[in-house]
Amino acid sequence: MLTRILGAAALAVGLAGTAHAEYPEKPIRLILHVSPGGATDIMGRKVAQELEKELGVTIVVDNRAGGRGAAQLAELSSAKPDGYTVGSVTNTHIGAFNQTLKQYNVDSFDWIARLVTEPYLVAVRADSDIGNMKDLADAANEAPGNVVIAGFVRGSGGHFAWEMMAKSMGVDSKNVRWVPYDSAGDAVTALLGGHGEVTIHHVDLLKQHVDAGTMRIIGVMADERVPQFPDVPTLKEQGMDVDTSWQQFRGIIGPKNIPDDIKNKLSGAFERVLKTPEMQAYLKETSLQDAYLTPSDFSANAERQDELTESWMNTLGITQ
Repeated sequence: MLTRILGAAALAVGLAGTAHAEYPEKPIRLILHVSPGGATDIMGRKVAQELEKELGVTIVVDNRAGGRGAAQLAELSSAKPDGYTVGSVTNTHIGAFNQTLKQYNVDSFDWIARLVTEPYLVAVRADSDIGNMKDLADAANEAPGNVVIAGFVRGSGGHFAWEMMAKSMGVDSKNVRWVPYDSAGDAVTALLGGHGEVTIHHVDLLKQHVDAGTMRIIGVMADERVPQFPDVPTLKEQGMDVDTSWQQFRGIIGPKNIPDDIKNKLSGAFERVLKTPEMQAYLKETSLQDAYLTPSDFSANAERQDELTESWMNTLGITQ
């Protein structure tokens, strides 16, 4: 009798272990923090499509837009940490942790995989006299207040990127007027219309205007030149010491305390998805950079971005 009981117990343990090892066995929910149709939504659905092939289960895309991620994060934080509910994440979330969503922080979630990055680029109109970053620094220092940067809101990633650049160039940021617009697209339109000298955004937004001959890129905030503009030097090549870890990113997070084996399996699946011909073609088409990071590396990267965000908010007196 005792032998049968012990045997049954051993079998139960074995089955439990097998069930855990066979993750995933049911659909995975991918909660996006954006409305349908935007760039992050489109990428999320592309990733979901390839992830279904990789894991052999359905990926259900669930759009929960609103409140700079508030609606999405409420769903994620209350979900069971079993690997069947994950969500998109960008720099927007880290900014919100320090401003409007202080009930959360980078330690409130598991950071599963960084997928792509978009380095910040410095752009001017094609007819501008500013040809490089030194020209920009000289223009700002020689005529305080005359240089206008058309950008997104104060406290945005692009705004902090500019402040980092200004510091490294020896430019008092007060000598340059940062004019905020409702969207990055509006800022680019304003620059093209003559309502500014400079804008700071990403490849996907600027490339069409460079190709059309109406804009020029004068600097890349990254360790290496971007493939779309191979002739444009990085800021480091122009003598600037800037923290190039500050980039727009898109990745995947989940509820806190997902078991490591499940988290690592998920992360590895996302890494393989990025390498598929379909995703590589999509990244090339949209000018995104494959920038996969493991859970531990992504978590460390998020911590660094959070520290920089908090530091620059304090430096600039941004409190919301």
